[in-house]
Amino acid sequence: MVHLIEPNDTLIVTMLDRFARNTREALNLIDDLLKEKIMIKVLNLGTIDNTPIGRMIVRTLLSVAEMERDMIIERTQAGKIFARQHNPNYKEGRLKRKKDSRNMAIFEYSNSHTVKEAAEAFNISPRTVQYIKKLFR
Repeated sequence: MVHLIEPNDTLIVTMLDRFARNTREALNLIDDLLKEKIMIKVLNLGTIDNTPIGRMIVRTLLSVAEMERDMIIERTQAGKIFARQHNPNYKEGRLKRKKDSRNMAIFEYSNSHTVKEAAEAFNISPRTVQYIKKLFR
């Protein structure tokens, strides 16, 4: 996207913390865009201006966002460790799809109908029908 945007264009992002992976990357990108006279609008913040105060606000908000992400990761990892230690049945990731009677019915129906028809009949997504078909093969 950065290669497509031209001087005097306006870049609109939903939130500043979605702008880049980390503070350093975001600051470098914002500096490059502002040098190219590209206006940056953040929906939950407003327009980023190329002023000392504007740059300070952006740096502060990006730093807080990065800290929040790091804290979420820390808490998630701590929760997983706690769960492993206190729940003998704990498993990470999604549960495996089972060969139960409902999935068997979906599979059988999908053998004589299209994936789309099966999805509509059972009120599930076409992708789920494909997963179920793969499960029974």
